[in-house]
Amino acid sequence: MTDNIDIVFLKPTKFEDCVICANYIKEDKIVNMNLSQLDDNDSRRVLDYIAGAIFITKAEIVNVGNKIFCSIPSNRNFLNEMNRDTSHDEEEVEIVRG
Repeated sequence: MTDNIDIVFLKPTKFEDCVICANYIKEDKIVNMNLSQLDDNDSRRVLDYIAGAIFITKAEIVNVGNKIFCSIPSNRNFLNEMNRDTSHDEEEVEIVRG
């Protein structure tokens, strides 16, 4: 069982793997999906499919890299400094969701 697992790292190799991603999202896991093994069409199809699970659970999807996405459950706070302007003071960093 995955009850004691908080974060799942997945690297789908075919569109059908999106069902596995969606199941973890529905279990309120943090899901890191590396779609680099998929062509652009299948990557888009996977993201479209998991959008339903994200919507149902009120999770959030974050693009953390080239074809790498992370689904964060609604009951988790996270800090995204990837688009942060480094000239700002640390107090100005916003924690997403609360």
